[in-house]
Amino acid sequence: MSKGFKAHPDRLAKAAKEAHGHAEKVKHHGSNLDSKTRGKLLGKGRFGMIVQKAVRPIIDSMITDMSKAMARGHRSIGHGLDITKKNIDDAEEAIRKDLRRHQDERDAVHLKLGQRVLGEDDLRDKHRKRVAERVDGLRREGHGPQRHLDPTDDMLKERLGKPTGPVDANGDPLKDADGNPRYHYQDGYVQTKEKIDPAHGPNAKERLGENAYMDAEDMNRKHKCDSFSTAFNRDQDEAFMHADIHGRSKLDPHDQERQYIRFQPEEAWGPGGDHHERFRGFYVDPESPVDQASGSINYKPVDFRGSGLLAIYDPDGNGGHKLVTMYPEPQRDRNT
Repeated sequence: MSKGFKAHPDRLAKAAKEAHGHAEKVKHHGSNLDSKTRGKLLGKGRFGMIVQKAVRPIIDSMITDMSKAMARGHRSIGHGLDITKKNIDDAEEAIRKDLRRHQDERDAVHLKLGQRVLGEDDLRDKHRKRVAERVDGLRREGHGPQRHLDPTDDMLKERLGKPTGPVDANGDPLKDADGNPRYHYQDGYVQTKEKIDPAHGPNAKERLGENAYMDAEDMNRKHKCDSFSTAFNRDQDEAFMHADIHGRSKLDPHDQERQYIRFQPEEAWGPGGDHHERFRGFYVDPESPVDQASGSINYKPVDFRGSGLLAIYDPDGNGGHKLVTMYPEPQRDRNT
């Protein structure tokens, strides 16, 4: 957006509504085409097959991109529609190439300058590439993907650290009446130390030694982690991207302080009772933090039913905002 330009929210909302309405009409008409109608509209033979195979995936992709972008913020709309435009451009070029390969066949169709067609089978790969590029951009903005998308399950467990408890004058753990070590608790959850920041990457302890316990963004301070270590599933790049788009739509553009945006998954991804399955995470078992026989830490998987999302943004110095981090927040009463 050029310097000094101020988007009118009512006009943006109207434009978004009209674009969304058009996309829904395209989807409706596309789904209602019968085989006879498709033959007339899309052409017969190889050309008809090319477009028939491509049109439904692309329409679905368009509707997904546009519907996720239909929010109040102009930046949100821009991200979603830019990806949609690139999808269509790629589809047009892909089918042009396919048609050129068959230009000597009887059913070949020659496209005129400016004529648009929808994409080919590899368009979804193109779309995934664009999503990956956007998530890479979010990695450069903050540490959201590094701590809440990229880590393995083991890295999430290492982030929780080791349970701590009171010790005697010799530094040995104090024990309860049953002879079991005592632990420090806060709000019902085990307190821990030596938390390894996932942003350091895999095998941080082996590579960095004690420095693995320091914050990757500020090596002068110890890394912190709440009672839960949570993340999106590692195949949820697109869900992460759309959650960020929705989070940005809720920002106050006039607030130049850090903003904490909380919302429910269905606000970003639409209706669905299984959105919690996109998440993973762990916490230390409050009842039995450590297995006394092996000395290993007992972790419990987080129950994400009813979880919300928290996205944190800072001003980027250019009139917009950058994503500091984003992660699922589980309900504590489900995880005791």
